[in-house]
Amino acid sequence: MNVFSFPVQMISGVLAGAALSVSAVFAAGSTVPATPAYLEQPGKLRSMLPLDQLIARTRHTFGNKASDVVVYSARLQEEEHQKVFVIDFIDANNQLERVVYGAFSGKQIDHAPMQVPMPMEEILSKVESKYPGANRIRTWLERQGGNMVYVIELADKQFKVKRRQLTMDAYTGRVITDVTYDLKPDGKQISLEQIIKNARKKYRGMVVLRTRSSVKNNMNVREIIFLDDNHIRHKMVVNAVDGEVIEDRITPLGWI
Repeated sequence: MNVFSFPVQMISGVLAGAALSVSAVFAAGSTVPATPAYLEQPGKLRSMLPLDQLIARTRHTFGNKASDVVVYSARLQEEEHQKVFVIDFIDANNQLERVVYGAFSGKQIDHAPMQVPMPMEEILSKVESKYPGANRIRTWLERQGGNMVYVIELADKQFKVKRRQLTMDAYTGRVITDVTYDLKPDGKQISLEQIIKNARKKYRGMVVLRTRSSVKNNMNVREIIFLDDNHIRHKMVVNAVDGEVIEDRITPLGWI
């Protein structure tokens, strides 16, 4: 019978290495581990930071002690054409939050509360900064893979006869996917931002769930599905040319 054995020196070296890696993370209480030197040197082979190191940093940053922060979700994904770690956690004040780190640099890229999705106007502002003058055709809020996202379809002037669809994190507004497809855009309409701004005069705390462009009685309209200040679901239909409200009614869940 063959018996496998390893030199004592080898085992000791492995245990010492493991102890060293643990001490690097938790030395001096909750001290934030330093970024490995090889990540700071251009031209060197880059590798992603260990996720547990970023979790330790999150606990240190958002709690007085590690036990103050409860991490319930951590994942690697691509946002804004770069690999990032997204960590969702409950902070020391029992508030749900999201923090985003660069997967290679470990740099904190974004941080946002998760009590309610980012207002639609802020999402549209981010879209406008990326694609100035593009016409927003449809928007909606949905859950994808356990994550809340905004989906925005727009006619991008740079592509003339193409439309673009963006999927954006509902809490940070960061772009997760950005694709184009062929479809002739509609004519000139009042901006979606202005329509939402006008609606918010009546419903200050409204949460926009979905919008779309359509035709009603031979008229171009914008349809907005939203929750009002009392979390009651509404459907508002607005003339897409002059912004006049044609319809504003309560709609039970499941209605269009």
